[in-house]
Amino acid sequence: MHLLIERVQQRFPPPIWLRSSAMQQGLMFIMMSVVSLILMSSLTIAYVDYHIDEVNNDIEHNIEAFMLGITSEIDKEPIDEDDVIDVLVTGFTLSGILVVLFSSAIVIYMTRHNQSKIECIETVLRAAADGELSARTMMSTQGNDLTRIGHTVDEVLSRLQSVVAAMSDISANIAHELKTPITRLQYNLLTLNEMAESHSNNIDDSFYEQLELSLKESSRLAEIFDALLRISQIESGNRRQRFEQIDIVEVVTTIADIYTYVAEDAGMILKIDTPIEPIFIQGDRELLIQQLANLVENSLRYCPPESQLCLSCSTDKDNVIITMADNGPGINDQEKNRVFERLYRINKSRNDGGLGIGLTLVKAVTELHQGNIKLYDCNPGLGVTINYSRN
Repeated sequence: MHLLIERVQQRFPPPIWLRSSAMQQGLMFIMMSVVSLILMSSLTIAYVDYHIDEVNNDIEHNIEAFMLGITSEIDKEPIDEDDVIDVLVTGFTLSGILVVLFSSAIVIYMTRHNQSKIECIETVLRAAADGELSARTMMSTQGNDLTRIGHTVDEVLSRLQSVVAAMSDISANIAHELKTPITRLQYNLLTLNEMAESHSNNIDDSFYEQLELSLKESSRLAEIFDALLRISQIESGNRRQRFEQIDIVEVVTTIADIYTYVAEDAGMILKIDTPIEPIFIQGDRELLIQQLANLVENSLRYCPPESQLCLSCSTDKDNVIITMADNGPGINDQEKNRVFERLYRINKSRNDGGLGIGLTLVKAVTELHQGNIKLYDCNPGLGVTINYSRN
């Protein structure tokens, strides 16, 4: 039915003044009112006329019976006022019920027709928010303002998809153009280091120090570059295509197997708190492991020796809760929101080996899985809570 209406609208488009859903509904209300009045009048007249015919038949029978001597008198008041009122009330009531049913059917149809368009637009916008820019409403420019809005949404998404594709191509080209020089720089520095070692008698210690510093900085630059590209890939939403059913308990256990002894070597204790039963969500296992690894490494980097770290996961109704807490120095309230920014470091003068993108990646993975992340104080220490939906 909807397809037929759309084809008719495409072939015979309504005038401009009638392309507003509010105008269409107002006109529909006026037409329904007129039709309702006509229908009520017609039905009432037909019903009254039917009963008048019955009364006339009764009068004729009464006269015939009097003429034949069957009855001795003629009814002087063949039509009772109460009967007339009852007939009129009944006629109006029946016609009113039929009009209400007819009007309700038209209103329900119009409401569902417009609601289906709104739901289609909402579904497409939600898909676009999740990174699926190929979703379309497939609405034409004809019809009312809802179809025009749907068509405009399709145009916006088409242009946005083209822009994102172009940006992806540019990013890929930049990655290729920059990664190769960085790799060559590292190789040249390593070659220079080997040459310096073979002629160590003629080179002072300051040269080795500068060369070693250059090697570290080039490695650091390569790590930052790779991490930023990885974050951009996560934020694009393309990794959602790799989602599958993941056991969060197994992911946390994997992190424990990797970092328990690393924490012991750093003089710290890493505790794990997980339920026995598995907890399943839809996600990317590799990214979830990297997310929790970044949280643990962040605590290991900034907490002093003898600190205690705790990584746990649990469920709360339909949510999965992952918590990473420590008793280290923590973060003040002014900087809790800024730590998710790219390359932001709390103490820029401290050379702790951090890149300033660990929590940025954690947040990107959280948003990719449509979760939310929150920082809180452990007094002392910092706590990070991540919530994921199990649906």
